[in-house]
Amino acid sequence: MKSIVYSYKHGFSGFAAMLTESQAEELARLPEVISVKPNTYHQAQTTRSWDFLGLNYNEQSGLLKKAKNGEDVIVGVIDSGIWPESRSFDDNGYSPVPARWKGKCQTGAAFNATTGCNRKIIGVRWYSGGIPDENLKGEYMSARDLGGHGTHVASTIVGGQVRNVSHRQGGALAAGTARGGAPRARVAVYKVCWGLRAQCGGAAILAAIDDAMNDGVDVLSLSIGGAGEHYETLHAVARGIPVVFGGGNDGPTPQIVRNTVPWVITVAASTIDRAFPTVISLGNNEKFVGQSLYYNATASSTKFQMLVDGSSCDAETLASINITRKVVLCSPPSMTPPRLLLGDVIGRVIKAGANGLIFVQYSVSNALDFLNACSRASVPCVLVDYEITRRIESYMTSTSTPMVKVSPAMTVVGSGVLSPRIAAFSSRGPSSLFPGILKPDIAAPGVSILAAVGDSYELKSGTSMACPHVSAVVALLKMVHPDWSPAMIKSAIVTTASVTDRFGMPIQAEAVPRKVADPFDFGGGHIEPDKAIDPGLVYDIDPSHYTKFFNCTFLEAEDDCESYMEQIYQLNLPSIAVPKLKDSVTVWRTVTNVGEAEATYHAVLEAPVGMTMSVEPSVITFTRGGSRSLTFKVTFTTTQRVQGGYTFGSLTWLDGNTHSVRIPIAVRTIIQDFLYIVYMGEKKHDDPSVVTASHHDALTSVFGSKDEAMKSIVYSYKHGFSGFAAMLTESQADELAKLPGVVTVKPNTYHETHTTRSWDFLGLNYYEQSSLLKKASYGEDVIVGVVDSGIWPESQSFDDNGYGPVPARWKGNCQTGVAFNTTSCNRKIIGARWYSSGIPDESLKGDYMSPRDLNGHGTHTASTIAGKQVWNASHHRSGLAAGVARGGAPRARLAVYKACWGTTGTCSTAAVLAAVDDAINDGVDVLSLSLGIGSDIPGTLHAVASGITVVFAGGNAGPAPQTVENVVPWVITVAASTIDRSFPTVVSLGNKEKLVGQSLNYNATKNNSNYHMLVFGSSCDEESLATVNVTGKIVLCYAPLEAAATSSPNPAFGTAAIGIAKGGAKGLIFAHQRTNIFDDLENCNKILPAGCMMVDFEIAARIASYLNITRKPVAKISRAVTVVGNGVLAPRIAAFSILAAVGDSYKFMSGTSMACPHVSAVAALLKSVHPDWSPAMINIGD
Repeated sequence: MKSIVYSYKHGFSGFAAMLTESQAEELARLPEVISVKPNTYHQAQTTRSWDFLGLNYNEQSGLLKKAKNGEDVIVGVIDSGIWPESRSFDDNGYSPVPARWKGKCQTGAAFNATTGCNRKIIGVRWYSGGIPDENLKGEYMSARDLGGHGTHVASTIVGGQVRNVSHRQGGALAAGTARGGAPRARVAVYKVCWGLRAQCGGAAILAAIDDAMNDGVDVLSLSIGGAGEHYETLHAVARGIPVVFGGGNDGPTPQIVRNTVPWVITVAASTIDRAFPTVISLGNNEKFVGQSLYYNATASSTKFQMLVDGSSCDAETLASINITRKVVLCSPPSMTPPRLLLGDVIGRVIKAGANGLIFVQYSVSNALDFLNACSRASVPCVLVDYEITRRIESYMTSTSTPMVKVSPAMTVVGSGVLSPRIAAFSSRGPSSLFPGILKPDIAAPGVSILAAVGDSYELKSGTSMACPHVSAVVALLKMVHPDWSPAMIKSAIVTTASVTDRFGMPIQAEAVPRKVADPFDFGGGHIEPDKAIDPGLVYDIDPSHYTKFFNCTFLEAEDDCESYMEQIYQLNLPSIAVPKLKDSVTVWRTVTNVGEAEATYHAVLEAPVGMTMSVEPSVITFTRGGSRSLTFKVTFTTTQRVQGGYTFGSLTWLDGNTHSVRIPIAVRTIIQDFLYIVYMGEKKHDDPSVVTASHHDALTSVFGSKDEAMKSIVYSYKHGFSGFAAMLTESQADELAKLPGVVTVKPNTYHETHTTRSWDFLGLNYYEQSSLLKKASYGEDVIVGVVDSGIWPESQSFDDNGYGPVPARWKGNCQTGVAFNTTSCNRKIIGARWYSSGIPDESLKGDYMSPRDLNGHGTHTASTIAGKQVWNASHHRSGLAAGVARGGAPRARLAVYKACWGTTGTCSTAAVLAAVDDAINDGVDVLSLSLGIGSDIPGTLHAVASGITVVFAGGNAGPAPQTVENVVPWVITVAASTIDRSFPTVVSLGNKEKLVGQSLNYNATKNNSNYHMLVFGSSCDEESLATVNVTGKIVLCYAPLEAAATSSPNPAFGTAAIGIAKGGAKGLIFAHQRTNIFDDLENCNKILPAGCMMVDFEIAARIASYLNITRKPVAKISRAVTVVGNGVLAPRIAAFSILAAVGDSYKFMSGTSMACPHVSAVAALLKSVHPDWSPAMINIGD
C-alpha cells in the first residue's frame, strides 16, 4: 500500500507505484498485467486570435452564436493549475454547475473550495506523486498555478470577457478585451505540471486522464509535450471525449512532431495579424524597424546611447569588450533557432550592465516572449533580421562613435501584417514513430497570444497556446453537434481548414529559409471555425478500429504487427500518408454525409509530384433514405522509381454548392531493394533455358512466389557461366547465399564513365558529339585562374601529356618555393603564384611556403574545373564512386593563385585582391574563387571590365536566409545542389530488421561483419555519455535540436564521434534530418572500426523502438554501396559530396566551394565557343 502512488480505476485499470527493477519484472510476469513501464516526464509547451479566426463575440451568426458561446460544455485542462482570482474566471451570471459533473474541488495550499472553485472553475485536482522534489520546491501544494502556463491555457479556452487589458498591464501592447474561444464553457483543472519550468509527470498525466473521464469532461486539452506518446487517451476517445494536444516546439526540424497517435488532434502553431514594430534610430538619422515587447520606457532609455558590436555575445566575447550602459548588437550563429539562444544572451547582456540589446536572427516574430526578461529589467531588446543588421554594421564601421535610440514598441493589427504563417518553433512532421499517420492535424494561433497569467495578462508563444484554440473550437462544435464522435469533430476541423492566407496566397512556414507550408507543417491547414460547423462530409472511425494500433504500439502484443503497421494508412483518417510507395498502392476511405440528405460530390485531385492518382468512384451520391456512408478507393502509382522525399497533394470532394471537403496527402517513393549479382559457377546444362529455369527455382525458394521471383530478376547469365542479377533485400541475398548451388552473392557495383558523375549529371557527356563539351573542344586553351589554397602538381589530373605549347597570350609566371619548382608547372598548370603577406603566423605554420596545396581544397576545385581524364579513381581508392575522374573543361589550362593557408584554408582579403590583380595582368579568361571571406572583393569589377568572367561560391551558411556571400552584381554567385548518386548503407538489428541510412563506410574489416552491442547515447554530448557505457558498442546518437535544424550535422556529429570514440565505442549511428552530408564521416570511420552512418529521425525511431523492447540489443553496420541514376532524387539544393583530386588521391568534398568550379568550367566552355561574349552574356547563358 505504501508503494502505490496512483490507482487508475475509472477509464481503465492500472496503477503507478514505487518499485525496484526486479519488482517491476516480477509484476510484468503476472497473468493479468499487460505492461510495466517506467514513469516518464513531460514538458508544458507555451486576444486578437479569436477575431482573427472569425469568432467575433458580437456576430449574430457563426459557430460562436450557434454554440451559445460554449454554454455548459465542460473542458478539462491538464496542465500546471490555475490562478482562480483572475478576472477571466469570474462566474458572475453563470447558472449552477451542470448536474452531470461528478468531479471535486481538491483543496491545498492557498486554494480552498470557497474561493478556488466556482460556477466557472467547477473542479480541480492536483497530482504531486512521483514528481521530483526539485520541481516541487517553492510550489503551491495545490491546484494553484505557480508559473502561469495552465492559467494562460485555460483562459484562452474558456476565459470570460475582460476589458482594458494589455501585456503585463503596461497599457500599450496588445491592449483591448481578452476572452476565451468558448467563454461560457466550464473548466475542470488537473494540475500535473510543477515548478517554474512546468515539468509534468507521466504517471500524474495518466491519473488526471483517468479522473477526468470519470468526472464528466466533454473535451480534454493537454498543452504538454515530451518524448513519449499518451496511448491511454484512447480510453477517453472511446468514451466520446475529444483529446487535443500541442505538437511541440522543436521546429523547424522535421520528423520531430509530438503526440502523434491517430485518435488525438495534434496542433501546430501559427501567427496572427498582429505585430509589435519597434523603431531603431541611428546616429546618422537612419531608421530601421524590428520587433520587440519594449513598453516600459524610461527617460534615459529613450535617449541616444553608445552602440557596440558584441559579435556572437557569448561569454568569452562579452568578457573582452565593455558594454556597460551601451546598446549591444548581437549576431549569434545563423543556424541556431533564436529560442535556443536568446534567453542566455539576454541574461549575459543584462548582467554585464548593458542598456539595450539588438539581436539578429532569421525569425523575428516567433521569440518575442523571451524578451520579457528585458521588460523586467526595463532594458529595450529588439529582434532584427540579417538585412537590417548589415546596415547597422555598415553604420558602425563608418563612425568612431556609433549611437542608437530604441523607441517603445507599437501594436499593429490587421491586413498590414502578413498572416497566418506557421511559426518557426512549431514541430514538423512526418511522425518518426508512425509515418503512416499524417501529423500535425491542424494549425491554430500560437504566437504572441495574450491571456491570463496570475492577476495580469501576458503574451506567450508555443503550440501550448495553439492547442487551447483548437480545444475551444472542439468545445463549440461539441455544443452544436452533441452526437458527433471525436473523429467526426476532428474531421470537420481538418477538412474545412484553409491552405491560403487572407490574400489568397499559399500559407507560408517560417523556417530556414521560409517556404510554402506543406502538410507536415500544418496538417490540413489553418483552422476555420465557422466552416467546421457544416463540413458536408466527415471521415468517422469507430474507436474499436484503433485497438489493433494500440495493441501493436503500446502493448506490442500481437504477431502480425509488422504488416499491420506498414498499412496504418488504411485507418479512416481525414488525411493520407504513404511513407513507402514502391510501385502502386490503394488506400480506402469512407465518408459520412452530415449535410443535406440529397447530395452529389465530385472528386478533385491534386496528385503528389512523381506519381499518378485516381479515385473510384470519382462521383458519390447520397439519396434520401439511402446510406449515409459511402466508401471509395484512392490509388497512387509512381511514375519514377526514385529513393525520394515526400511529395504532397490533396483530395477534395465538392458538391458544387457550399461544401469543399479537403484532405491532405503525403507520399514518399522508395527503392528498398538493391541489385545483387548471384554467381553459380560453371553452367550445369548446355540448354540456356534450363539454366535460366534453375535461376528461377533458386529465387522462388527465397521469395515463395514464382511471380515475385520473375519480377525481381534483371539479368540471367546462361551462356558462358551460370548466375543472375536480381533486385533483393539484404536478407533475401543472405538466404540465397546459403543455397548449395550458389558460389557468391555480391551487391552490384556501378562503373560510370565519369566518377566525378556531376558532369554527366549536367549533360556534359565526354563522348557526346553534339554537346557543349565537344563544341568547345573540351575547353582547349581557355585559361582558368583558380584563387584558392594552391595545387598538388603531381596529381594525375594535371598531367600535360598531349597538350600543345602554353598559349602565347599568357603573361604569368611559375613562382617557386618550398617543394615547388619550375618543373611543378607544365603545359596544364601554366602558372602559379603565392601570397603569404598579411596571413597570421598560426595559419602559415606547417604550410608549404609555395603554391603547393596543404589541405587539398584548391587541388579539388582545380581538378573539378580542368582535370583531365583519370581512370580507376575512387574515394580514397576504396571502390566508392569508382570510375573515371575528370573536370568539366578537361583541356583548359590552369593558373593557380594561392591566397588561402593552413589546414582550415584561411584567406586574406589583401592576398585575394593581389591575386585578382595579378590574374588580370597574367591573361586569365575565367576567375574561380571558392572562397567564403565574408566581404566582396572590389578588384573583381576590374577583372570583369577586362572581359574576365568571375565566379564565386555563395557560402555555406544555409539554410538561414540573408546569409549569401559574394553578392556584387557583376560576378556569378553559385549555390550548391545534389547529384544523382548516394551511398546507401544497411544497418542490421538483432531482430533481423534491416534499415537503410547513408555512409562512407568503405574500409570494412572483420569488425563490420560482426554484431556489436547497441546502446542509446541520447545527444552524445559529454553530459549524456557520462551516464552510459559505450565501450565496445555501437551508439545511437541524436543531433541536438539546434543542430538538427540546420543542413549540416557539424559540429554535433564531430562532437558525438569524438566523445564515443574516447569512451571506447565501436561504431556510430547518428540521427539527423539530412543524411547526405558526408565530409564528417571521413574522420569518423578512422576512429570507429565498426563504422559510422547517418539516418533520419524515422529510422532512428525504429532503432530506438528495438532498443526499448530487448534486453541485449545488437547491430551491424554494413559496407556502403554506390547507387547512381534515376533511383536518386536530384537535384536538391544542398552541399553534396563531389569527388575530385586531393594530393595524390581522390576524395569527396562538399560545399558551395565544390559548386563554384562547376560553373567556372561551364563559363570556360562558353568562353571557348563564344569568345566575343562579355561576362554578363556568359552569366545569362549559364
